[in-house]
Amino acid sequence: MNITSNLVMSRYWLEDPILMIPGPSELHPRVKEVLNGRFYPHYGHEWGEIYSGIEEAVKKIFKTKNETIIMPTPGSLGLELGVVNVANRGEKVVALTNGFFGDRLAEIASYCGTGVVTVSAPPGYVVSVESLEETLDKHPDAAALLVVQNESATGVINPISQYLRVAKKHGLLTVVDAVSSFGGAELDVDGWGVDVCVGYPNKCLSGIPGAAPVSISSEVWERVEKGIVSPFSWFTNLRVWRWYRANWASHGHPYPTTINTYAYLALRVAAEVAIEEGLEKRYERHRRIAAAFRAAVKKMGLGLLSRNEAYASPTITAIELPPQLRTHIEELVRKMLTDYGIMISRGIAATEDTTIRIGHMGVTASPRYLIPTISALTETVRSLGYPTSSAGEAIDAFYETLRSQ
Repeated sequence: MNITSNLVMSRYWLEDPILMIPGPSELHPRVKEVLNGRFYPHYGHEWGEIYSGIEEAVKKIFKTKNETIIMPTPGSLGLELGVVNVANRGEKVVALTNGFFGDRLAEIASYCGTGVVTVSAPPGYVVSVESLEETLDKHPDAAALLVVQNESATGVINPISQYLRVAKKHGLLTVVDAVSSFGGAELDVDGWGVDVCVGYPNKCLSGIPGAAPVSISSEVWERVEKGIVSPFSWFTNLRVWRWYRANWASHGHPYPTTINTYAYLALRVAAEVAIEEGLEKRYERHRRIAAAFRAAVKKMGLGLLSRNEAYASPTITAIELPPQLRTHIEELVRKMLTDYGIMISRGIAATEDTTIRIGHMGVTASPRYLIPTISALTETVRSLGYPTSSAGEAIDAFYETLRSQ
């Protein structure tokens, strides 16, 4: 049966494409069950107990005793909440950027009226700790450090524990974007000293969007309550959240708006799945699978955007295409979808025309999903005239690396 016949059969059976993109990821089967289950109102005694349990579950993934809220929003609004509650308008913040999402965090801070000092590294690299030290020495009046843990635009995981150690030495509050690493890479909010940390469920947890867990340190809450920080906003103002948590929690409504309870139930189940697997085992699974996939990519004769293996993301691989494939990048992504039913992504921003990105997070961090992806990718680049290895050779490299770890 040829590829065209396979595609026709796939459409006949109404199969959905496999999501090997940097998010959203494939849903966990238990999340799918939630979406077919009971619909709850977003308040009431029964719901209040469920919501409280969700907060406790995500605390375990954050590794924190901090007060945690679940926002019915995209992760970006959680980051905005972080910014406006750690720094007033006109105050200075330092943002570390080495890709699109670091740039976006800096942009959010700029729109919120803070004075943003950026410390940047080119795509594929990380900002050095020495560069951060030098910047903070030059800007002793900085109020906060903003950083992305996993830069999904470039397939790089940043050494945030080192950055945060420097920030705390200089007395800064810290905001961490853990959207594309939450549940897939080591995170220690209390141990590392993260003041505001934003996770998300539809990437490494294999859940659905619409419920953003945010961990907030007691120092941040206290500064807002005392008026040391005064956000010029309502929904992202922690004083507003504090009022509803204090006055409406007994009604099962400790937040200032309506929420999609399906999204919250899906988050609960996805968090439970991660905890049941064991967080350290889960992180090791992601790390090993990512290393094996990178070995397969190298066997194909393709490059990696991440320049240092020590900082290669465990959840996303950014593949730097050779010049002869870059002119076919749109066709490559399209053929992966139409010929094999596998959805991958182009690069974003500075890497849009040179890079493709493949996610391996949550349920897709497994041979079950990556072996078909490797096979399809080798056949696709070969069909575009690039002299790659055979699919079998790339798969052998994948398994050899997996076994050697």
